[in-house]
Amino acid sequence: MSADLTARAGLFRALSHPARLSLLRLVWTREASGDELARLMNLAPATVSHHLAQLTEAGLILTRQDGHHRLHRAHAAALDLNLADVVRGAAPAPTPDDPYRDRVLRAFLKGGRLTTLPAQRKKKDVILHELVTLFEHGRHYPEAEVNAVLLDVYADVSTLRREMIGLGVLNRERGVYWRPEPDTAPSSQGDAR
Repeated sequence: MSADLTARAGLFRALSHPARLSLLRLVWTREASGDELARLMNLAPATVSHHLAQLTEAGLILTRQDGHHRLHRAHAAALDLNLADVVRGAAPAPTPDDPYRDRVLRAFLKGGRLTTLPAQRKKKDVILHELVTLFEHGRHYPEAEVNAVLLDVYADVSTLRREMIGLGVLNRERGVYWRPEPDTAPSSQGDAR
């Protein structure tokens, strides 16, 4: 079976469960966290997480990190596809933005906390790119504030700081940290003691 047909079948599989249809309806017009969705649906958070993962893999839900919460919303463009066009092959099946990234985030981030820092470089980079979104572009943070933000996510804040600086997603100079603007090379990486 071709990858294209497999993707189309995945779309229908994702839509084939009543809980997933309910989740889509709840995030159709506004974002919601997994915990909020679990309360609204009277389901265990793990069950909601499983259904959200299925919808995300099918490209029907978009997820973003907002502080310590992952917010989910319907992927409007994917849901606006004409069903007949998808079946006939006239329109491509929706795809998630980055299924690998989503799998890594689900595996290592639980309830807004990092369970462990992955040893594999590629996975670690996904986690670090996600964690740096906790910091605003253009804002300078003293080290104590960086530590406080990161401590809410993971106990080893020194390693997180050092890894983010090494990756170039966070800069440091004289104990002050900042997130570089997109598409700019780090001006000073300093050290991350």
